[in-house]
Amino acid sequence: MNIFNELGGLAISTRLQRLSDQFRKEGVLIYKANDIDFEPKWFPVIYALHVKTSLSIIELSEEIGYAHPSTIGLLKELEKNGLVESFKDSKDERKRMVRLTEKAQKLVTKMQPVWEKMKKTAEEITNTANNLLLAMDETEYQLKKEGFLDRYLRLTQEETDSSVSIVDYKPEHAKAFYDLNYAWISETYEVEPEDEKTLSDPEKYYLKDGGAILMALYNDEAVGTCALKWSGEEIVEMSKMTVSKTMRGKKIGDLLGNAVIQKAADLGAKKVILYSNRKGSAAGINLYKKLGFVEVPLSGHNFKRADIKMEMELA
Repeated sequence: MNIFNELGGLAISTRLQRLSDQFRKEGVLIYKANDIDFEPKWFPVIYALHVKTSLSIIELSEEIGYAHPSTIGLLKELEKNGLVESFKDSKDERKRMVRLTEKAQKLVTKMQPVWEKMKKTAEEITNTANNLLLAMDETEYQLKKEGFLDRYLRLTQEETDSSVSIVDYKPEHAKAFYDLNYAWISETYEVEPEDEKTLSDPEKYYLKDGGAILMALYNDEAVGTCALKWSGEEIVEMSKMTVSKTMRGKKIGDLLGNAVIQKAADLGAKKVILYSNRKGSAAGINLYKKLGFVEVPLSGHNFKRADIKMEMELA
């Protein structure tokens, strides 16, 4: 058995290409055997214009399911061989239409009986217990519902989500809390005295007065954190939110953000505020907006880098 046959879905593109190449190669031989000068790759355009008579470039691309540049490339080749011609739409002169030439129409007439035999031959090949044509219909339907890339990204995210847990801070998380926050602050900003104070003793700074710290664990390794500190009656300040650089882009920040908002509500807060920096934390600000925070006038902050204040009212 060929090594690619053993790979299952991983080799689907390779195996489909292999099948396509074989059908195309032998298709050329069939046309030659019938004294027909025709390339199998031309078939989608020629057949579509045979059935539809004339189409715009965009309509043709949609009809054959090819990208616009690929359709243009085929049309140039067919024009060079005298098989298609373009003309202006009578209703809209800006629209370029294409149709078969008289030469192509005669060629189609000659090819039709050959196509009929090719169709029967292909159906005989694919008429198996796992009918290939039916499987292709089903596969195309599945791809239309959700593309290959979108499915890959969704499955990857689901895998990440299942490996991430958001837990309350414990004393053994002290080093991770310090390291994670020091890494992102020092990467972009100056580590200020207030940073050192809060990072060195998070239990005193956040937990002593009834605040909270959450840790994001990926396969039990701390990869993110966020803290809440009381900042007035029924108001908590969210700060020190970060995700390890190697784990960014996996939506762990989303999970952490939603968890810390729920934690604030559980603590009895009616409002959550935060301070950030527009330039250095642009991605973070986008996340805060996504979570439901809105910008408010800047006031009451202890960090030089803070140039934006945001808040969220809790129901």
